[in-house]
Amino acid sequence: MKIPLFLALAFSLLAPAAAQTGLKCPEFSPRVRSLRTSRMQPLRRGKVWLEGSPKSVNTVSCDLYGMKTEEAEYDGKNLVLKNSYVYREKDEARGLCEKVKSEEKPDNTFTEEDRPTLDDLCRKHLKKDFGVVQVYDASPSQGGESARKPVRQIFRLYGKNGFTAEERAFDPLLKLETVTLFAYDKSNNLTEVTENDYDGRQLKRETYAWNKPTNSRTHSVYGETNELRKKTVFELREDGTLRREVRSVYDSGELPVTRSEIYCGAGGLPEKELVFDADAADPKYEYTYGHKFDARGNWTEERRSRVIVYNGKRMRDNQYAPEITKRELQYY
Repeated sequence: MKIPLFLALAFSLLAPAAAQTGLKCPEFSPRVRSLRTSRMQPLRRGKVWLEGSPKSVNTVSCDLYGMKTEEAEYDGKNLVLKNSYVYREKDEARGLCEKVKSEEKPDNTFTEEDRPTLDDLCRKHLKKDFGVVQVYDASPSQGGESARKPVRQIFRLYGKNGFTAEERAFDPLLKLETVTLFAYDKSNNLTEVTENDYDGRQLKRETYAWNKPTNSRTHSVYGETNELRKKTVFELREDGTLRREVRSVYDSGELPVTRSEIYCGAGGLPEKELVFDADAADPKYEYTYGHKFDARGNWTEERRSRVIVYNGKRMRDNQYAPEITKRELQYY
């Protein structure tokens, strides 16, 4: 049985790869050409919940290297956004940088300061090893790609280990938006990702820790003032499949708000989830999971159904619609 999507995403972040951001496709075996994920709006017929129609849809196309080439979001049938990604490396990236000329800067307001521009970065890093990701608005109303300018350009600076050390994202006016920094341990495992604004103020920080004695991985998310907001612990079996996942959410004072414990079967897929309020000893809700699979062993439908826990007794909540997620996968 293949590694489930949420675990694959976690491992892709923990692995030392050249792309640790949203540019990387989910990892599947075999590699996927495209993935369509639909969150359904269930309909009740008597005592049976039917899957209903999609209430939100995400589609992503991937190249042979596992990088996104196109992504779209739908609210029902309505297109919300659609982006395409063009990757330029080494000589091609340097050639693009050499041709960059900043557009006329807009008049500053009390909220708009002199931000670093793409020109500034190009002059400073032209001789270094870097790549560029150009993000285009691919919605039908925007016409052909050659007639458009990128809505975002991400310059990726590489370290001595060949992995991404820094990403600088620029807006359509070629002004710096965010700077993302990556840190690794001596074995080139990713240990930290920090996202700052153009002025160096922290927006978010994520850390990744390995615990060999307990065979577990911990992913922590910190806010603007470095307060802990989320923590997820992945407990693995000896064969590497997920045994249990514990998700904790904290308020701005780092006090616990909710905690979820997800127990997985032999193949690493979730079977039961317990949801707790704050640091309560007893769960408020319990969820059970069911899956359907394709011929390659990857799940194509997941149902998450709620169970009420009252005075120690478990009762299925027939009034609560199950959460139904469907996936369509096309492979290389």
